[in-house]
Amino acid sequence: MPPEFFALANAFLFAFHNMLTKKGLRYSNPGTAVITSLAINLVFLWGVSILFVPLASLASAGILIFVLVGLFQPGLTRFLTYKGIETIGIAITDPIRATTPLFSAVTAILFLGEQMTLPIGVATILIIAGITLLSHRGGSMQQVRFLYILYPLLASLLAGCSQVLRKVGLGAVPHPFLAAAVTSSSSFVVALLTLWVSGKGKEFLRLDRRALPFYLPAGVAVSLGMVSIYYALDLGKVTVVIPISSTGPFFSLIFSALFLRDMERVTLKIVLGASLIIGGVLLITLWK
Repeated sequence: MPPEFFALANAFLFAFHNMLTKKGLRYSNPGTAVITSLAINLVFLWGVSILFVPLASLASAGILIFVLVGLFQPGLTRFLTYKGIETIGIAITDPIRATTPLFSAVTAILFLGEQMTLPIGVATILIIAGITLLSHRGGSMQQVRFLYILYPLLASLLAGCSQVLRKVGLGAVPHPFLAAAVTSSSSFVVALLTLWVSGKGKEFLRLDRRALPFYLPAGVAVSLGMVSIYYALDLGKVTVVIPISSTGPFFSLIFSALFLRDMERVTLKIVLGASLIIGGVLLITLWK
């Protein structure tokens, strides 16, 4: 299958995962959602890897790249995303998370010597305008706390910086399921250590049985989404894959309108803000 298919599948699956997580958060909290999600990732991804992937690849030095990526993604980025979903909603969080290609481009400029171009400048203005518009909800113009905006924005920054590392790692270990399993493992360890060091494990973890019907399919969906982006990066160019995988906010808006009407209201401002951000993302990645 072409890389574009896997990139689109990644966008759909992550949006579907976020919608299910939003429903589960009614009975739980972001920390519990992260631990539960990563645990499902481990069972699913390692199960498939043991059955179908040559585990001799674990001896490759390239596997350390995925260990490094896992220190901050998906664990930390997922926690920040969940905090965003909890505080400002999925319809605002996902468009902000779509700024990942912007941070990938900035990283390339700073560390790879690439030049600032007109598309990057215009896209930056569009993205900032979109985030500003999304920081006000409904007609009341009640401003969302800047800290809440920072949750998905920081998640996007970390995710953007990881793209180059993923691409390099797949050149050494071309097994997307194994790569996803390794990153999930190191993220899971980091998440557990964070709980242990903070001494707030019991307070942090709150799993209600009513959340499981949402968290379980969400965990499987995000596992498949992780594998999809690895396949897409392995088969195609980053400049083709990333804009397609960034279309998740479109799916999120649809899911919000269809399944989260009792929890979120998709307003014209949200749609316009999302359109500005997504337009900037597509511009910065397609017009080079």
